[in-house]
Amino acid sequence: MKKTKKLISTLLVVAMLGLTACSGGTQPSQGTTGSTPDAGSTPASTAGSSAPAKEDEFYTGLPFQDVLPLEAGPILIDGQEKPIKIGFSQTGLNHPWRVEMINSAKAEVARHSNVEIVVTDGNVDIVKQSSDIRDLVAQGCDAIVLSPVESGGLANAVAEAYAAGVPVIVLDRDVYTDQRTVFIGQSNYNLGRSVAEVLVKELNGKGKVLEITGLLGSSPAIGRHDGFMDVVKNYPDIEILAQGDGEWIREPAVKLMEDWLTAFPEIDAIYSHAEESSWGAQLAIERAGRSGDGIKHFTCDGSNEGFVSVKNGEFLADGNYTPYIGQLGVRAALKVLMGEELPGTEDYEYGKQIVLPDLPVVVPGNADEWIGKGWGDYTK
Repeated sequence: MKKTKKLISTLLVVAMLGLTACSGGTQPSQGTTGSTPDAGSTPASTAGSSAPAKEDEFYTGLPFQDVLPLEAGPILIDGQEKPIKIGFSQTGLNHPWRVEMINSAKAEVARHSNVEIVVTDGNVDIVKQSSDIRDLVAQGCDAIVLSPVESGGLANAVAEAYAAGVPVIVLDRDVYTDQRTVFIGQSNYNLGRSVAEVLVKELNGKGKVLEITGLLGSSPAIGRHDGFMDVVKNYPDIEILAQGDGEWIREPAVKLMEDWLTAFPEIDAIYSHAEESSWGAQLAIERAGRSGDGIKHFTCDGSNEGFVSVKNGEFLADGNYTPYIGQLGVRAALKVLMGEELPGTEDYEYGKQIVLPDLPVVVPGNADEWIGKGWGDYTK
């Protein structure tokens, strides 16, 4: 995860001008290892250093250190040190949350001198990412780590890779097939519930609410919606005025909010699945001259800037969802290649999963504690 701070800062600023998310965590706000290909570029390959591996400050600050722990140093398979190639199929590299996930994966790779990583950019497109997965198999990758754009459309490509004998580790968003090795991620359902509980309290159990979802069909959007609704359905005086797909980014949220401001003269709160969508909604409200309406904002993602926005009163809650799980995907892949069991797995309808611990929702009362621990070093 390390090229230069200037490059990463540029990526973050450019990305924030308009594109996707999911995030949070007990992690540093900056620092990177390895190179990241530009959107639309050919896959980039980064090998672990031949020098003795040593833990850098970024790596040691990553969350979930006790999940799938793995010693630094060469990886031995059947007692031998062989070159290992890990493919990482990323949803897209158009958002800093996604870049930071790759950075955490590269930080793990850098600890193992005989391991390299090949990163592909799915351009937030199911067809492109399906092709990426097949290309990684064709390149001879020993295992694939995947963070999918959508949960149903990639099932065939994943099943093909798995049938070819390539372990497939799925991160963040699930893929609806049991033909893969394991899914690793936080509970988006619990995240939605925890933000809803803050909203209900702030509204005293009644009000008119809008919901801006993440990309429809993706498992985080489904979980964040279901968890939220399972709380608010118990409060008959809370009315959900409308729901719309914000796609995790600003532009769709601006358009949705512009339409809703015309349709609904009275709005008490907005629940957005992503900080970017919340900022987009706030922009539309300001443009419409309705900043004085007192509309309350509740969101998810857990960036450092999001936590600052909580402290400033722009958000009343920010669900804490970290991108720093790429290292877990790499560790899981290496353990499977070494013939080891994955501790902490549990059975569910699609096979095996590791559900990561929930992180606390950031609210005004604990914002100071979390500022500096969110991901990203940009300002909105």
